[in-house]
Amino acid sequence: MKTTMTTERTIGMMLFAGLLLAAGAARAADAAKTGAGNTEPDPNYKPTRNLSRFFAKVKSGQPVTVMGIGGSVTAGNSWAPMSVEWLRKQCPGNQIHYVDCAFGGLPPWLMVFRMRRDILAHAPDLVFIEYAVNSYGDRERNWLAEDGMVQQLLRGPNQPEIVFVYVGAVESLKDKKRTLDAVKPVARHYGFHEVDVFAHLQKKIEAGELKWGDAIGDMVHPNRRGHAIYAEAVIDLFKQQIPLADKPTPVPPVPAPFFGDEFTTAVVLPIAAAQVSPEWSVKPQQQSSPPLMDEIYETDRPGATMTVRANTTMFGLFLIVNEASGRIAWSVDGGPETEFDLFNGFQYYSLNLLARGLPRGEHALKVKVLPKSERSKGNRVIIGGICVTNPKP
Repeated sequence: MKTTMTTERTIGMMLFAGLLLAAGAARAADAAKTGAGNTEPDPNYKPTRNLSRFFAKVKSGQPVTVMGIGGSVTAGNSWAPMSVEWLRKQCPGNQIHYVDCAFGGLPPWLMVFRMRRDILAHAPDLVFIEYAVNSYGDRERNWLAEDGMVQQLLRGPNQPEIVFVYVGAVESLKDKKRTLDAVKPVARHYGFHEVDVFAHLQKKIEAGELKWGDAIGDMVHPNRRGHAIYAEAVIDLFKQQIPLADKPTPVPPVPAPFFGDEFTTAVVLPIAAAQVSPEWSVKPQQQSSPPLMDEIYETDRPGATMTVRANTTMFGLFLIVNEASGRIAWSVDGGPETEFDLFNGFQYYSLNLLARGLPRGEHALKVKVLPKSERSKGNRVIIGGICVTNPKP
């Protein structure tokens, strides 16, 4: 087995070397024709970072890990693992791992608290960030969250390279209101490469190669053909960057955050960090794969309390909400209580940032369960984590 793997890796490195030459020639030809790669949404923007260190590591035969962060378009057997599979085929025998950490419907300001647990723990070498659709709602909070993601990644042990990937919705084409303003500023502040996979598909459709219904199933989510076309755009970027493996650039310094540092130390504490009254029950969380929560604390008893103490400037609750959810009241450091109705028309994960802008230092959050509201079918309160910033090691 060892001999076979060595032979496969040798063959893979030879193929990769051949790909370096072919990609270099193709890139030169494309540059002569167009003056730029076809995966950058704005020809006036020139990334200041590249993927040379990643591809140098691939070329040397070292194991690498690629991760996908984003929404439902990236989750599962999507364009992201398809792109990685293409790279594996160029380097048979190499250990090129892909880790899926995309979750449907979740915006970046929720996922930033999962960085240490779900992203940094895998020590990725290359990370795709895809939030062009799920960066809805509070634009400031999304910018802060993406800043926090990037800062945590670039200051992590592997200092991975990052590519921002832009998907889209067919319905946005009707009134031409598609905008990437919620995600582009962060990518460009750090000089990352961007791949507009939605625009890549749109060009093919406008050229008459296929129709929207051939690639997109429900206005947003691609089918297998659509994901394959999305992957083409990412593979194009790979082909442009592979020749840089011969001269990897030094790790560039990490710029200051683009918008602010509120989420640069964001983390979710396990629910076990809280002190709870006897009315709570502990259950394993098995509602997603990979699971967003290790375990949950659940109660439907008015008067049940939960208290957590942390060195933080913020408190948030990571919850599961549905049509049977109850109400809570929360307070910080013994201050006035604020009532909060958790009712939701459908079951979903929810992150509620309760208190922000606290003075840096030790604080205590107290949560108390209230009697149910009239519109809810029950009084369930399900909490899976406490979101904080700047916790003590």
